[in-house]
Amino acid sequence: MTKIYKLTLLIITVLLLSSCDLLNNPKPQSSINIDDLNNLKEYQSLLTGTAYNSLQNYAPQLTYLSDSQTDFVDWKLSFSNYQQIGSRSIASNNTAVRNIWNALYKSINGANILIANINEVENASQSQIDNILGQAYFIRALDYYYLVQYFAKPWGAVTDNAQLGVPIRTEPVFTTDDFKEINRSSVKEVYDHIISDLKKADDFKITNSSSAKATNDAINALRARIALIQERWQDAVTFSEKVIPNFTLSSDVTDYFRNELGPESIFEIKNTPTDNPGGGNHTISVVYNINERPGALITNAYKSVLKSIITDAQQAALEASSEQAIDTRVTELLVTDAESPLTIDEYTHSDKYEDGTNLADNIPIFRLSEMILTKAEALVHIDGINEESIDLLNQIRARAIQVKKQNGEEGNKSLIMFDMSDFQTKEDLIDAIFRERSVELSYEGHRRTDLQRRRMNVRGTPWDANELVFPIPQSQTDVSDIQQNPGY
Repeated sequence: MTKIYKLTLLIITVLLLSSCDLLNNPKPQSSINIDDLNNLKEYQSLLTGTAYNSLQNYAPQLTYLSDSQTDFVDWKLSFSNYQQIGSRSIASNNTAVRNIWNALYKSINGANILIANINEVENASQSQIDNILGQAYFIRALDYYYLVQYFAKPWGAVTDNAQLGVPIRTEPVFTTDDFKEINRSSVKEVYDHIISDLKKADDFKITNSSSAKATNDAINALRARIALIQERWQDAVTFSEKVIPNFTLSSDVTDYFRNELGPESIFEIKNTPTDNPGGGNHTISVVYNINERPGALITNAYKSVLKSIITDAQQAALEASSEQAIDTRVTELLVTDAESPLTIDEYTHSDKYEDGTNLADNIPIFRLSEMILTKAEALVHIDGINEESIDLLNQIRARAIQVKKQNGEEGNKSLIMFDMSDFQTKEDLIDAIFRERSVELSYEGHRRTDLQRRRMNVRGTPWDANELVFPIPQSQTDVSDIQQNPGY
C-alpha cells in the first residue's frame, strides 16, 4: 500500500468516524499505520482535509443556529431539526445537533493527529513544522470553544464554573486500542484547555498571509473574545491590542461582506461554489438571503436597537441643524421587497450574505470591528468613563453613519459622535458600546453569547436556562455512560 493511498485512507477514516467512534466506540471502521505519514505535503493535506474541512462543513450552522434562539431572529426555516433549535425545544436525537458534535470532534481528531506526529515528518524545516503546529492548536481550541458554547451552560452559570462541559480528547484516534470512554470535563477545565492551546499556538510563528487560514492574529482574537466572556478585562484589552494595529477598518460597511478576505478580516471560513454543488439548504446564504429560502427574518427587537443608535440628544441636534443621520448598516446591509422610500420598519432581512446564486458567502469568525468594540468595553470596566473607549466607539460610528444636509452635501458628523459628557455612569457607556456591538456584529453568531455573558435573558428565557443548551447527541449517550445535559 503506498503512502498516498494510506493517507487517503486516513482522511476518509477520520471523516467517516461518528462522534461515538471518536470518543469510545470499540470498533473503528479501519486503521492507518502512522509510520507512513512522513511527508510534509501529506501533513498539509491532513491539516486541510480534516482539521479545516470538518470545521468548514458546519461553520454556517455554528453561526446562525445560536442566533436563531435570540430576539433578533424570527426563525422561519422549515426543517424540523432547525425548528427545534430555534424554538428551544430540542430532541436528543436531533440530527443537526449530532452533526455539529461529530464535525467538531472530527476536526479535533485531525488536529490531534498533527500535534502528536508532526515532529516525525522528514525533510521539513522547523518553521514549516511550527506553522502546522500553530494552526493545529488554534483549530483544536476553536473547536472546543464552539463545543462548550453549544453543549454546556455558559460561563458563570455555576459557582467555580464546575458545570458539565464536554469531553476533552487530546490523543489521536487510529485503531481499536485508541478508543476509550472519556468523561465530561467541567466548563472551567474546557476553557482552561482552550486557553492553554491558544498560548501554545501563539508560541509558534504562523506564516499564513490569508485570513482564510489560522494566523497569530486569529489566535489573539479568540483569546480576546474568551477574556471578555470570562470578565478578564485587562487580558481582553491586551489581546485585542495585539490584533487591532494589523488591520484596517474599511470605509464602507459592505466591504467586509462583498470583498471577502479584505483588510478588516482576521479569520473567516472560506466558502466557494464547489463547496455546495447543486445548492445547499444549510448554507448561510440560503438561511438569510431574501431571494433564497429565507429562514431568518429580522425582528422588531433588532429594529428597536437600530432606532436607538442615534440618541434623542443627537437627533435633536441633527434636527436643529436641519441635517439627517443615515446608518448604512440599515440602508446597505438590510433588504426588503417593499418599495422606497423606506423606514427601518420596512426592512425584513439581513443582506450580509447576498450570494444567493453561488451560495459562496464566507463565514465570519473574527473581524476588526469585534476587536475594537471588545477593547472599548473592557477599558470601561477597568477605567470607567474614558476617552479611549469613546474614541473606539466613535470609530465604528464614523464608518457606519453618514450625516447629510438637506441639499445632499456632507453634514456635521460630530453631531452623532459621543463625548465624555454623554455618560453619567460607566454602565451608560457600556450600554452604548453594547448597542453598537449588537448592530455592528448582528447575524454573525454573537448575539446569544453576548446576552449570556451579560446575564441577560435570551428571548425571554433566562440566560442560563437548560433549553439554551444543546443535548449530548443520543447517538453518543446510547453507546456510553456520558452524562446528558439537564432537561433531556
